[in-house]
Amino acid sequence: MNDVEETIPVYDLNDSSLTLKWSVPTKRIYSSKDITNFLKSKALYNINAIVTHICSKVSLKDVRSGMLDTSYVDFENKEILNKDEISHQQKHPPPPSFTKEMKLEDVSSITWSILNILDELVKLEVETPPIPGPRRYGNFAFRDWQDKMTSNIDKIIDEHLLKFFNSDNMKGNYDGFKIELKFYLCASFGSRDRMDYGTGHELAFVSFLGCFIMSGLIDYKLIKGEEYLMILAKYYDLVKSLILRYTLEPAGSHGVWGLDDHFHLIYVFGSCQLIDFKMIGKDMKNDRSEEYAKVLNYRMGLTPSSILNDEILKKYRTSNLYYNAISFIRKVKSGPFAEHSPMLYEISSNKSWEKVARGMLRMFYGEVLSKFPVVQHFYFGGVFYPWVDLNDRELPSSEVNEDRIESTHFTSTVMNEPFIGISPNRGGNRIPFKIGQNNRTKFDGTTKAPWAS
Repeated sequence: MNDVEETIPVYDLNDSSLTLKWSVPTKRIYSSKDITNFLKSKALYNINAIVTHICSKVSLKDVRSGMLDTSYVDFENKEILNKDEISHQQKHPPPPSFTKEMKLEDVSSITWSILNILDELVKLEVETPPIPGPRRYGNFAFRDWQDKMTSNIDKIIDEHLLKFFNSDNMKGNYDGFKIELKFYLCASFGSRDRMDYGTGHELAFVSFLGCFIMSGLIDYKLIKGEEYLMILAKYYDLVKSLILRYTLEPAGSHGVWGLDDHFHLIYVFGSCQLIDFKMIGKDMKNDRSEEYAKVLNYRMGLTPSSILNDEILKKYRTSNLYYNAISFIRKVKSGPFAEHSPMLYEISSNKSWEKVARGMLRMFYGEVLSKFPVVQHFYFGGVFYPWVDLNDRELPSSEVNEDRIESTHFTSTVMNEPFIGISPNRGGNRIPFKIGQNNRTKFDGTTKAPWAS
């Protein structure tokens, strides 16, 4: 068993004692004071383990041909989101179904079931056209889609997952499992009230996948990286469709000072597709090993700066999630890339994908998992993501006992290595962006970004 696998907790669904632990996920982060305890929690440990595991699996793997829909990223047919019209909402068909041209033996049955669950949500989108009329952000039909998802989710999950609970003890855990699982799934597609989508919702979907991994329904030793990429491709296409169809607002966007209006993990997984994850913490500058030669052969000369080349973007936007995300930005934003996406532009100046992947993971820890505006919306259940420390002791929260909360220095004293081979930023969670390396356009900043040398 490798180091990544050793970090993944597994909860046996045949264990009858679990029936007493399941609970509806509840809010435990009420103020920035609670972040300190979140960074000590088993929930965060489990999230880190799942993200690390997926990164290791998608290493040196492509998204299969036909999985990602070109229409959402064909920036040569640029389509700026018009804030006064909804014509663009009618142009995008729902994400394609993957099941028609695929052989059953290529994919595990649980992966099929997850894809089918996402297909069911696509069908609900087809049944929910945008409401005509001008609107700056957020078409109210999105709330109708969310309501349909909520009212149908139990039936959808039962249809596709109940068959895996084939023993008496497993059946006894099914209701509790579903209570926790469906919460993270329903939280993965944006806020019904705010009609927005951001990195917290993306985190919820990876947490949803984590429920399958930690329950053993996904065998983390046997599942192929291509299967994770199929699921992620289906998810990201559905989200892009919702953003375009219902003009969802970016949730908590920092504008040009942020990495992306909507996503972060897509860049983590996409950059990890281009590296051997075991090498992420190593200096590969002078590496002449046969193992690294295989990495270079896989990349075929691709460097981070290649995202600035239109022809290369077109070639790789349906096989790599990083290039796919850049292409989506290019489709929905106008103007020079360096102006509307200066962070991504600056990151492209790096010579090494290993450095980019390491920086993206550090930034995920510092700018997503350690930020109150994002994780305040993450809820905690009883089994998969509990509000307890690594010794299973209940953690305080400001809503329960304000006096017991520690200071707001967001450095975990428990997890010195939040990801395998990645050390957290030593200054806590602050990762301001020092843009302006290599004589590119300069912006004010205080420290270097995590990928800076």
